[in-house]
Amino acid sequence: MNDTLVKSLHPKLSAQHVEQRVLTLLQNQILLIGDDHINDDELTLVNFEPSQRPITGVFGVSMNFSLQHYRGKWLYWNANKRCWVLLNSNHIEILSQYIINGFSDKFTSYFASMYSIDELQGLVSGFVGQGLLIPLKKKACELTENSISEKLPGIALSSDQGWKTIQPDERIPVYFVPHMKNHYPLALGVLFSALENHNGGSLTEKFQLVPICYMKPNEFLNGPYRKFRQGVWLFSNYMWSLDINMQISEAIKKQDSRNLTIHGGPSTPEYAQASQDFMAQFTSVDISVHGEGEVAIIEILDKIYKNEHGKTSYDETDLFEVSGITYRSLLNPHHVKRTSARKRTAQPDFAPSPYLSGYFAGYGAEVDAAIIESNRGCPFGCTFCDWGSATNQKVRKFDLERVKQEIDWIAKNKVRVLWIADANYGLYDRDIELSQHIVDTKAKTGYPQEVVVNYTKNSTWRLVEIIKIFTAGGIISQGIISIQTTDDKTLEVINRKNIKTEKYDELTKVFYDLKLPLSTDLMLGLPGITVEAFNKDLQRYIDMDVSVKAYPTQLLPNSPMADPEYIEKYQIKTDKNDFLIASFSYTEQDLHWMKGMYHMYTIADGYGLLRYVIRYLQWEHGIRAVDFISDLLKFVNGNPGQYNKITWAVRYFINDKCMPGGWHNFYAQIGEYITATYGIEMDSGFETVFTVSEVSMPDDTIRYPVERNIAHDFTAYFTAKTQNTDHAEKPLDHYPPSRFHVSDPNNMVAIDMNYMQYDSHQYFWELHSDVARPKSTSEFVDNKLETV
Repeated sequence: MNDTLVKSLHPKLSAQHVEQRVLTLLQNQILLIGDDHINDDELTLVNFEPSQRPITGVFGVSMNFSLQHYRGKWLYWNANKRCWVLLNSNHIEILSQYIINGFSDKFTSYFASMYSIDELQGLVSGFVGQGLLIPLKKKACELTENSISEKLPGIALSSDQGWKTIQPDERIPVYFVPHMKNHYPLALGVLFSALENHNGGSLTEKFQLVPICYMKPNEFLNGPYRKFRQGVWLFSNYMWSLDINMQISEAIKKQDSRNLTIHGGPSTPEYAQASQDFMAQFTSVDISVHGEGEVAIIEILDKIYKNEHGKTSYDETDLFEVSGITYRSLLNPHHVKRTSARKRTAQPDFAPSPYLSGYFAGYGAEVDAAIIESNRGCPFGCTFCDWGSATNQKVRKFDLERVKQEIDWIAKNKVRVLWIADANYGLYDRDIELSQHIVDTKAKTGYPQEVVVNYTKNSTWRLVEIIKIFTAGGIISQGIISIQTTDDKTLEVINRKNIKTEKYDELTKVFYDLKLPLSTDLMLGLPGITVEAFNKDLQRYIDMDVSVKAYPTQLLPNSPMADPEYIEKYQIKTDKNDFLIASFSYTEQDLHWMKGMYHMYTIADGYGLLRYVIRYLQWEHGIRAVDFISDLLKFVNGNPGQYNKITWAVRYFINDKCMPGGWHNFYAQIGEYITATYGIEMDSGFETVFTVSEVSMPDDTIRYPVERNIAHDFTAYFTAKTQNTDHAEKPLDHYPPSRFHVSDPNNMVAIDMNYMQYDSHQYFWELHSDVARPKSTSEFVDNKLETV
C-alpha cells in the first residue's frame, strides 16, 4: 500500500489512514483473512474480456468497489449484468495503475513489455464495460469557500460594514456579538432596536451602538474593538453558541478588565442555584439576564456609566432595582446578587422591527436564513422545553402587518429560508392568512424558497389549510410531527398529557394523501421512558410508514425539567454536557440500548436498507419490525464475523454510505441470517423483496432509470398493505409477475450525502419508485452533475 495509490482514490487520505482503517475492520471481523462469504448457489462466473469500444473521459472506481477473494479467484460483482466477473492478478495490477496514473505515458510505459497501447485501451474499456471503472463526476454539493456564493443564493447586503463608517467619540461603545454567519441574529437586532428607540433615543446620548456585523472572533477584536475600545458587550446564549460566546467574553476581559459583559438568552440559567453556578463557572460574565431582554437591557444600560477612572461600571444599589438579573458585586467579584423575577413584556413588538429599521444592512456575510416571530409564548407546559416556563401564560401576538412587512423585506433581500419561531404555528386563524402572504410573496419575488415552522400540537383543520397553501405555492419542504413519545406514563411525567396524539395521526393522513414528506421527532431519554416504551414508539411509526428522527434529551437550563425539585423527584442524571443519561425509569445501560435500537432503525427503515424486508417479515411471518432489528443488533454484537456485509451496514454504513462488494451480497447475507435465525426458507416472495430492496439502493455503476423483472407485483402488494385495501390480506406470492421501475431524478448516486443530511428531518438515500417515501430535495440536489 502506498500514498500514491491512496491519494488517487481519495486525496484527503494517506496510506497510514487506510492501514489504520484496515486494522479496525479486521478487528471487527468485517475484513476476513481468507475467502469471502459467497453463496455457491448464486455463483455465476463470467470471464473478464477486453472491449474494443472507444472511451473518453476520466474514470474511477465505484463507491461500492470491492474485490472478493474466493477459492483462489478474484471476483467482482457486476450490478448491471447481475453476475460475478472473474479477474486475474494482471487485471488487478492494470486497474491499480490506471487509478493512479490514468491513461498516461507513465501508465503505458509501465506495461510496455507486456501490452501494446491498443491492448491496454481494450482492457481499460473492458473495465468500464464491466462496471469496474465509472465516469468521474463533479459533485454539486462539495462546496468550498470560493464557490459558496454561487451555490447558496444568500445575500451580503453590504461589503462596507456599518462600523467602518462611524468614528469613536466620548460615548460608551456597545457591541452586539453574533454567532452565526448565515443567519440574521434576530435577538441581537431586537436589543439594538430597543436601545436606539427608547425614550426618543435618550440612551444613545450616553452609548454608541456599534452596528451589528458578523465577523470571526479575531477579526471582531482586531476590527470594531480595536477602533472603539472598551465598552459594553451583549451576548445571546443558545446551546449552540454558548461555548464561542464564552471564549469571546473571556478574551475581551483578559484584554481589558474594564469591558463589561452582559449575557442573556435561553442558555443563560434562571433557576437560582443554576444561575449562581453559571456565574461561578464563567467569571467573565458581569451581568446575566433572565427571560426576555428587551426591557431589561434598557433598564440595565440606564444604570451603567463611565467612572472617573474611565471604567464602564454601575452602582450596585441602583442596579438592584432592575428585575430579572444576576450581577457581580464590584467589591467582591465572587459574590453575586440576584434581583426579583421579571414579568413578561405585555407588548412584544414595542421595539421597532430590526429588519425594517435597517439594523442588518451592514451584516457583511452570506445570509441564507432569517428568523421572525408572529407570536410569543406557549399554552403547553412540556417540562423539557424552554417554552414550558411560560405555562398557562397568554400567548402574545405581534402586529400582523409588521410581520408581513418583515416577510417582504426578507424576500426583497433574497433570503432563501424563513424560520418562523412561533411555538405553535397554526394555532390561530391569522396563521392561514400569513401563510398565504408567504406564498404570494414567493410568487412575486421567488423568495423565500423554504419555510421552517413548529406546527401547533392540537389543531388539525388550520394545519390542513396551511399545508395546502404551502403545497400549492411550491414552498413546503417537509412536515415535522414533534411527538416526542406516545407513552402515557412518560407524557404524564413531562406534562404533555394535554396534547392528543390522535391529532398527529390526522395530520399524518393529510400528508400521506398529498404525497408530502413527513417525519416525526422522538426524544431519547425522557424521564418516564423505558426500553419497551421506546420500542413501541419506533414500531408505531414503522407501521405508519413515517420517518423518525430521535434526539437525545438535554436539560435546558430554563426548562421546568431543570428545576432542582423535578430533578430530585425523577432521579435525573446528566453527563457533563447536560444530556440525560439515567432517570427513575431507565438505567444508563437501558439508554445505551435505546440508542442502539435507534441506530438500527436509522439503517433499516430511515435509509431504507431493510425497509421492505422488515415489513414483509411482519406482514407474512408475524415478526415485529422492532423485534427483528433488535435480534439483528444482538447477533452482530455477538457474532461480527458471521455475516461481514451485515456487520459493515450496522457499524459503518451511516458514516460511509456505501456497501463494499455491492448490495446483492448484503441481501444474500440477510436471507441466510433469516433462515438461520427463524428457520424461514427463502422463496419467491423473499426473492421479490430482496430484488426491490437491492435496486432501490443507489449504485453509481448503474445507469438510471432501470427496470427489473420480479416474481410478484410488489408495488400492488405494498400499496394494498399500507393503504389497507380490500386485498390487504393477499400474500405476496399470490401476485403475478411484474417489472419494478426505479429512477434517480436528482442524481442521488453522486450527491455528497453527508452534506445533504445537514439539518434535515428526511433521509436521503432510497431511490425513487412507486413505493418509495415522498421526499423534497434541496436546492443542492437540483444542481446537475458534470462529467469530468
